[in-house]
Amino acid sequence: MKIAISSLIVGAGILAACATTPSPPGRSYVAAQVAVANAEKLPVFTYGNQELTVARQKLEASRFAALDGKPELAEMLAVESQVSADLAVAKTSLGKVTATSEDMQNQNKALQQEMRRNLKATP
Repeated sequence: MKIAISSLIVGAGILAACATTPSPPGRSYVAAQVAVANAEKLPVFTYGNQELTVARQKLEASRFAALDGKPELAEMLAVESQVSADLAVAKTSLGKVTATSEDMQNQNKALQQEMRRNLKATP
């Protein structure tokens, strides 16, 4: 009798432990981790720093939601994290292209001014 009761208690304990074990991260969480890691490799600090910070915060919140047994919230936060990381990358790309374009326009203006000076100096 004591063995049966002990077995029931151990069995109930195992079931309870399984019920509270967090599920492995979903695809959205892993995708968000990859997006944040990729964004961190770029110079986003100049153009997309705020978005990267939000992405990190959402990723951490997603992890906590998963640990708290809230898979729907964890999924939503992971997707939001990925979107924020992608936005940081896009803003960085746009910022770099804009800076390059402005630099080229300035160089073009300098060349035009030099050509005008040369035309005036030639008799």
